[in-house]
Amino acid sequence: MSQTETYANLLSTIEALHGATFIDVEKTRIRHLVNSRARSAYRESDLWDQFLVTGEERVVNDSDPTNLYVPFVGTTSADTNCTSIQAGDIDTVLRAHNANPFAVTSPREYEVLMAKDGVILPGYKATYGASQAITEWGYLFGSAIITLPGKTDAINGGTVKVENVVTSQAAANDIVNDTFTLTAVGAQVDTPVDSVSVAIAHAFTVVASESDISTATVSFPVVYLTYKRRLTETYGDQDGDTTTIPMEWRDYISLGVFADTLASDGFVEKSFALEARANKALQLELERLDRNRGNQFVNHRVRTHGSSQARQSSQL
Repeated sequence: MSQTETYANLLSTIEALHGATFIDVEKTRIRHLVNSRARSAYRESDLWDQFLVTGEERVVNDSDPTNLYVPFVGTTSADTNCTSIQAGDIDTVLRAHNANPFAVTSPREYEVLMAKDGVILPGYKATYGASQAITEWGYLFGSAIITLPGKTDAINGGTVKVENVVTSQAAANDIVNDTFTLTAVGAQVDTPVDSVSVAIAHAFTVVASESDISTATVSFPVVYLTYKRRLTETYGDQDGDTTTIPMEWRDYISLGVFADTLASDGFVEKSFALEARANKALQLELERLDRNRGNQFVNHRVRTHGSSQARQSSQL
């Protein structure tokens, strides 16, 4: 597990560099500068341990067969009333497979293109993910209503695969187990109510009721992504702040914030010297990251253009 440094210790380090203890108004300013530096460090690599998510199952939006993509923001993370079922929303995708690459030998790998709406998957063939048990199946006004015990990132307009439902009508049984287009994904809850976390619906033409759903399941089209999650943390010591920072960023942030304050106070030459030290500290961490990841799975296609250019320039 990656190491962290407390915000309190980071603040103490910055105070030590200044040779003074900050008053409250200065601490507010320092907090903003720390987060600005954190965002800069975050952008320099796709491989920071704290933000790297490997082999996660993500639902594919297949509502338009000519434009298959994974939304950057999941259904659950976009819902303020419930907790996301994913590790985070997507910043940069590194690799995409049709199966979990850490559980299956030689899964198929897809190209990925970062576009406006999400991660486009050229050549993707529908792969339905882990089956989810259902709690109820019912008919209502031309729709089949299915309730699930767990939350889902299912996409309204996307597809759902229904299996092993037995209804009260033979005519319904002929068509009930198939792939359908979702017409609704209901509001989701963190704590199931009567063993239900969410309801989904699709069009259905035969009036029927459930007869046996003991082995009935649904599944959704998925791809397995290795990606860098978005930076959502605000670092600091205020309510709601994240009170630890990645250890790899400690020296860069402390020296960089000191450089920022020197520049704002008019000590431009001293600021340049501290800025050079801060960039060197970050450069060393980036090089260490490259060495550690050199023989690992995720390093296959992931070095960022900006980081590579910076490292090449430093070696000239």
